[in-house]
Amino acid sequence: MGEKIGLEAYLTDDPVKGALFFLGKKISVKDEKGIVSAIIFETEAYGGAEDRACHGYGNRITPRNKILFHQGGIAYVYFCYGIHYLLNFVLGPEGVPMAVLIRGVWIIEGKERVRERRKGISEKHWADGPGKVTQALGIKSSDNGISLVGDRIWVENTGIVVPQVEIERTARIGVDYAGEWAKKPFRFLWKKGKEEIGSLKL
Repeated sequence: MGEKIGLEAYLTDDPVKGALFFLGKKISVKDEKGIVSAIIFETEAYGGAEDRACHGYGNRITPRNKILFHQGGIAYVYFCYGIHYLLNFVLGPEGVPMAVLIRGVWIIEGKERVRERRKGISEKHWADGPGKVTQALGIKSSDNGISLVGDRIWVENTGIVVPQVEIERTARIGVDYAGEWAKKPFRFLWKKGKEEIGSLKL
């Protein structure tokens, strides 16, 4: 097991910095049947009351988004389009809505479990989208608000250093309603990550 990432990493006041930080990190989810682990290769940054694409825009607190206003280091899991759940890492100090959406991961442990959960789907596409991530990892609505430094969901350092030249930066996906904020390059994709992971023993 690598070194578990502590609370300090989640207290950054810069969601872009946070989204970049988690590329190449290992996320693990444990349940009664074992552990599924994956390497994060795609993230999106959301944050601040001024970000029109963020659920906390304008500092509006609702039953759905209230987790976003907690201190960083917990999971924000919400139901999207009435279809699937999405996983976010809450960042920053209490009262400031910031998070990193986990958009894509490569499964490296617990593949038999994931094969059952993603039956009929090729491994290449097990978790290459935010709704697929939660399905593959077994993340549920009950994980909303859970600690990211506990024994259910946690993140580890892998020793991987993702070169800036291998990170593709684009506008976020599915936020056209956010005006000028929809165009900001806050989506980060580690393009060569799968090749790198294949050569490592994690």
